[in-house]
Amino acid sequence: MAFVCADTTEAKAAHTVAVLEEAGRRCWAPRRYRTVHRGITAKDYGQAVPGVVTTLEQLQEHGADAAVWRRLGRPGEQTLTAALDDPDDDVLFRDQEGRADAVEERRRAAEREVQRPVCKRCGQKFTDQR
Repeated sequence: MAFVCADTTEAKAAHTVAVLEEAGRRCWAPRRYRTVHRGITAKDYGQAVPGVVTTLEQLQEHGADAAVWRRLGRPGEQTLTAALDDPDDDVLFRDQEGRADAVEERRRAAEREVQRPVCKRCGQKFTDQR
C-alpha cells in the first residue's frame, strides 16, 4: 500500500506515519521465523503487506524513482524498489540457520568427545570405529 500525503507539513506527515505504523502493525510487520536457534535476526515477510509513505511535494520535486519513500516500520527514506525489498528474509534466514546448525553440530561433537570412554588397559579414548 502506498500513502501519499498532500499539502502537509513535516510534523503532520511524521504524525501520519506514526499513526499508520501503529494502526497497521498487524498487516505490515514481519514475523519471527519459527526455529530452535537463538540469535536469528532474519524476519519472515511472507504474510506482510508492505506499506510505503511519501509526500506529494517530494514526488513532484524528486520524482517517484528517487529516495522519497519510507516503508512502515523502517527508518529513513529509500527508493521505491529498496523500500519494497525484504533484505532480511528467506535468504538471510537460511544463511543464519545454516551457521547456527554448524555451531550446534560442533558443540555436540565436542560434548561427545568429552564423554567418550577411555580404555582401562591403555588409557586411550575409544574411537567411533572401536
